[in-house]
Amino acid sequence: MQEATIHHTPVLADAVSRLACVTPGETWVDCTLGFAGHAHRLLADGATLIGIDQDRDARQYATERLAPHSDRVQILAGNFRDLQTLLAEIDVSGVDGILADIGVSSYQLDQDERGFSFRRLGPVDMRMDRDRGETALDLIERLSKKELARILRKYGEEPFAHPIANAIHQWKDGGGALNTQTLADVIRSAIPKGVRVKLKHHPATRSFQALRIAVNEELAVLDGLLDAIPKLLNPGGRALIISFHSLEDRIVKRRFNEWAGRNVKPGPGGRTLPSPVRPTFELLTNRPIIASKDECQANPRARTAKLRCVKKLGLVA
Repeated sequence: MQEATIHHTPVLADAVSRLACVTPGETWVDCTLGFAGHAHRLLADGATLIGIDQDRDARQYATERLAPHSDRVQILAGNFRDLQTLLAEIDVSGVDGILADIGVSSYQLDQDERGFSFRRLGPVDMRMDRDRGETALDLIERLSKKELARILRKYGEEPFAHPIANAIHQWKDGGGALNTQTLADVIRSAIPKGVRVKLKHHPATRSFQALRIAVNEELAVLDGLLDAIPKLLNPGGRALIISFHSLEDRIVKRRFNEWAGRNVKPGPGGRTLPSPVRPTFELLTNRPIIASKDECQANPRARTAKLRCVKKLGLVA
């Protein structure tokens, strides 16, 4: 794979570098290594890096790009939901930082054969790991209309989930071409025209997002990562998570607040009460960090990115 064939710009790179606050010699895990944009910055700041990715193309490219730092880099094949197991296999029980840039990459979106994009002609696949699991088309064929509508509503927050699910089932059984563009057309046609013309995004955006999340079990995977972070971070260690849609961000926000003792619950008269749980983390971002207008113009993928960061409390050795 040639480096010149990939145009990858990491989102919120300056904010990540600032919040990571790497001390040379610290061990960091990049849970979503991708094409090594963030990893390159962490290494430049002096970190020793463990990079994880389930995409073989990403691992190959990252290996080439990070070759000058090979003495401080170890790249693992896997899903970050298994972070604790992956680290145990290389005899690592604690790290100083964990970074996860969650979501599909621009490179993956641009690959027709991956089937992530409704703007490109390709198979209805959407798997992050092409070596395992069912495709989005497999999922559609397996689910009933009711189950499919539930996924569209839950993971895509799609208000027209039921008519879209009906239309997708007709598309599936209609004998026509089953590809990303025909699927996008079917979804578009299921949304009332008066609604479509007012949308600021493509009519298939929410549905493709929902299918991708379901295929890759992305929310369950995120929960698995969040379960592992408190066990793996050394005292003083930091966790940074970049999410790209509200479902992910709400999960991260809730868990970070719980760790920081800010799991507030309604009290008498609507007042909020602090959590009785003793804080184990410090919130370093009370609100998510978002990209500037300049960054969004230069890198449109950054428009929906939200970065949150916590620091584990305790004495630093």
